[in-house]
Amino acid sequence: MNIFEEAYRGIQEAKKAYATATNTAEQDAARAIYKQATAKLDGLSNTEQRIWSAYETAKDCGNEYIDLNDTIRDDEVEGLVACMKKYGIEAFTFSSTWSSAVETAWLFQKAGCTLAGLIEINSQHKAFMSDEYEKAHGYLFKLN
Repeated sequence: MNIFEEAYRGIQEAKKAYATATNTAEQDAARAIYKQATAKLDGLSNTEQRIWSAYETAKDCGNEYIDLNDTIRDDEVEGLVACMKKYGIEAFTFSSTWSSAVETAWLFQKAGCTLAGLIEINSQHKAFMSDEYEKAHGYLFKLN
């Protein structure tokens, strides 16, 4: 289990504990669980924080893979790939709709990723008047 999964599970545990707390002591205990879980994330680099944010969002939206869905500068690609490898992430989706997304996808391939195909994922946005997430489409990459 990578630190992102450990932190995510701890945060979820803290949220459940807080939601069921019936007094201040139980709320404080839930806050302590949260603080302990997020302590694992202290001192992360900007790249690591970006991957953590994508990890948390993917989990919250019910996606199997983290999704990189924003603009990624050319000089960020290798660092993102190295970070994902460092933390044991074996695959990710890239669903950016920016005009240079295909060029960025090419850079992911040059950085050692294999394009495994196209995939449908849950976006970060819920459908109007629904608890269901809107669907989005992206490239599925496997890390070599």
